[in-house]
Amino acid sequence: MQANLRARVSAGAAIFRGDQILLLHRSSLASNPGAWDLPGGHVEPGESLPHAARREVREETGYDIKIGPLFHAELFGTISKRGKIRPTVGVYFHCAAPAKKPPRLDEEEHTEFAWVRASELEDYPAAPYLARAVRAAFTTRALAAKSPESLPRTLNPALVHVTLPVPA
Repeated sequence: MQANLRARVSAGAAIFRGDQILLLHRSSLASNPGAWDLPGGHVEPGESLPHAARREVREETGYDIKIGPLFHAELFGTISKRGKIRPTVGVYFHCAAPAKKPPRLDEEEHTEFAWVRASELEDYPAAPYLARAVRAAFTTRALAAKSPESLPRTLNPALVHVTLPVPA
């Protein structure tokens, strides 16, 4: 068993335009190369989760967003190049961004973007933890459209999923 399993924390954003969510395609230089991703990234020391989500979205898309409710949290892990488990806690917020402005991408991190409908998600391969977060974004958004008070203002334990890989 690995002695030090300190988890990193990341904050992500679900940004919708109509019935489409913004996905970013990871570059070959980024972690999870070639996967589709929600905007977001690691929380800096002393930074709040909403502030981290806002900063990461600004860095990755150029958008100045408004943070909405938390809709998903997950503990997941990836295997480092040295074969060690890297646990991460991902926290995801619904966010609002400029309606028509296209994202301005950092080419070293993301090579393209797409506005994707729920029915098109299988055409945009993502890591399993991220696919769950994107599905949760669509589900909770649909619930909020019917009844805004149905979205949790704090983390609902039913929204949490835990996945850690085991090195071979």
